[in-house]
Amino acid sequence: MNSTFIPQEFHYRLHWRARTARPGGHPTRTAGGAADFRGYVPFMQNPNPRHIDLRASLRSVPHQLMVRSYHERGAIAVVAIVDLSASMHFAGASEKRELAADIAASIAWSATRGGDAFGLIACDDSLRGDLFEPLSSRRGVAAEVRDKLMQSTPLAKGANALPLAASQLRAKRSLVFLISDFHLEESLITQTITSLAAHDVVPLVLWDSAEYEDLPKWGWARVSDMETGGERSLFLRPRLTEQIKSAYAERRARIVTLCKQAGARTPFFIQDKFNAELLTRHLLEAH
Repeated sequence: MNSTFIPQEFHYRLHWRARTARPGGHPTRTAGGAADFRGYVPFMQNPNPRHIDLRASLRSVPHQLMVRSYHERGAIAVVAIVDLSASMHFAGASEKRELAADIAASIAWSATRGGDAFGLIACDDSLRGDLFEPLSSRRGVAAEVRDKLMQSTPLAKGANALPLAASQLRAKRSLVFLISDFHLEESLITQTITSLAAHDVVPLVLWDSAEYEDLPKWGWARVSDMETGGERSLFLRPRLTEQIKSAYAERRARIVTLCKQAGARTPFFIQDKFNAELLTRHLLEAH
């Protein structure tokens, strides 16, 4: 890993109970522990003298000895799925590939620091087996992930293999970060998120201000096609510049709608730079 790079740590919260036997920090469906209160049950269902509750026992009808019951807290799998299509190699105010690598490394760092396992799946028009990272909680995985993505070679223009990423995930529900600029056909976006319906999907949308915001009013410019991920030259003029900005605003709203309709969380848009604090706020507040 670049010696100057320090992964940013963010925090996330689940809106569901995990099915896992591995100790961790998330609520599970497994009875036990002493941190996640579940309710009161008769003593014979959970014969733990330390959890006897006299007030609950007196309130019970008929009177019987009641104990406090808890859920175990456990670890989950956190996976980053990275789009490596042509548009993800755009370089403007920032370099999208490097930004994606930094974000994937920060996800790995945040997951393993919290006791969760992290895995990486990368796609263009095929599943990139050379970049696959199996679930791991070991130290150093964040550095390895970033190095892999930074050293990756583009092999295809599209991202048609994104829906196949679901086949690389375990059956148990995972927290999945889908990293892409979403310059994809709407049908592919819907197909990808629908294929991940068994998991908790957080879309991370990478946009560059040079694509649509920091455009000159007059002159030639290279612009990205939002549907195909391709680029072309345009002679810019004030009316066209405003049309491009308006198209991106409409596209942003459409991406939010598509993601919600397909069952994902509200997308988090990242422009030029990644801010872990803003992502934490988004994950803790949004659904």
